[in-house]
Amino acid sequence: MSRRTLSIQSRLTMLLLGAVLLFGILAGYESHKNALHEADELFDAQLVQFAHSLLSVSTDLDDDHAAQKIPRTHKYQQHFVFEVWSEDDGERRVLLRSDEDTDLSGMDVPENKLTNTVWNDSGWRFQHLRDKRRRIEVLVGQNNKVRDELAREVAWHNVTPFLFGLPVLALFVLLAIRFGLRPLNRLTAGLQRLKPEQLGTIELGETPAEVTPVVYALNQLLTRTADMIENERRFTADAAHELRTPIAALQAQIQAAQFATSDAERSDCLQKSLLGTERMSHLVGQLLTLSRLDELNAPALLEPLDLTELARACSAEIAPLALDKDIVLELNATPAVQVMASEELLRILVRNLLDNAIRYTPQGGHVLIEIEKNTLTITDSGCGVPAEHLPLLGQRFNRLDRSAQDGVGLGLSIVTRISALHSAKVEFSHASGHSGLVVSVRFPVKN
Repeated sequence: MSRRTLSIQSRLTMLLLGAVLLFGILAGYESHKNALHEADELFDAQLVQFAHSLLSVSTDLDDDHAAQKIPRTHKYQQHFVFEVWSEDDGERRVLLRSDEDTDLSGMDVPENKLTNTVWNDSGWRFQHLRDKRRRIEVLVGQNNKVRDELAREVAWHNVTPFLFGLPVLALFVLLAIRFGLRPLNRLTAGLQRLKPEQLGTIELGETPAEVTPVVYALNQLLTRTADMIENERRFTADAAHELRTPIAALQAQIQAAQFATSDAERSDCLQKSLLGTERMSHLVGQLLTLSRLDELNAPALLEPLDLTELARACSAEIAPLALDKDIVLELNATPAVQVMASEELLRILVRNLLDNAIRYTPQGGHVLIEIEKNTLTITDSGCGVPAEHLPLLGQRFNRLDRSAQDGVGLGLSIVTRISALHSAKVEFSHASGHSGLVVSVRFPVKN
């Protein structure tokens, strides 16, 4: 299993068990080392204490003690030797020794100092004490092998409970990780129950504080995704309906042209068919534009643009539509009004506003374009929109009076979407003095 495919539980288990094992090894090593050191200190203290005790009681000893053999009552006693002697006129007289085989007379050990030396082909640790006033000397030794065995035994007894406790600790770590990750498992199960056609929110329940932000973020994402899917479903249904109508009308006109009995009737049918194809072409273009805008989260490039100059250029491009309906296009703008925007998207926005205003303005009407500071306002002299319907403007395929115009209901939706991408605010209101519609787009102030 590669590192990327490891679960959080596996990673935590490996890391924590590794940390526990490493801690156990280090702690066991330190405990063993400290136990050995403390055992050595204890044995040295016992050796010194025994030497002082022998020196204290040696005054009352006589020669009869030298031949006496001290009974052995412990398994380590045979590895413990001592000898007590006195000096009179340069003659050494043994007062007491551990047994008759012990002869430490030839040992050269410094006084009052624990010394490691070799005796009888093995390592020993000796303590040499002298009472100069009474002329008594004591030499006590202990076999290093015995000392080491005792020290290791003490150290092992100290480490053993910890070593046997490591598996128990590892088991508790595994159980703690499994219990701690239960909220994530519940979250996973909740996500697995979701279906693309039914995206609900995840219930928080007893979610830990660390997981709560994740659940909130997922719920927000699921809500946005569900809204987007619903919008796309509605958009697809509306687009299919809008395309079905002109296609059916175009088919009817073509069939009528086939059965026409005169050139004038046939020409009228073909003219209506041409208008139908133009409307379908406009609808498809708007659909493609809106689909492309929906894929954007932000404009690819924001640059300072002269809003006045761009509105003037768009007015010149759309002027033929206004001339066909004898509509007056008037531009009232402050020179050199700059906004931060994408030139391509801003051009689409202005053209859709002008196209929408001309389509809804009757023959011989008037369309006013005003630019002041960071606000673009377009006012038409059309039939206007009832106050209760103003909040519906900008919704896709929203045509309040389908019999009065030939639009497709996407122009203001495109304007709203482009404005949102530029963090601009769109407002709809009634024109003062007549029944037309006023659309204002307020761009953020350039820093």
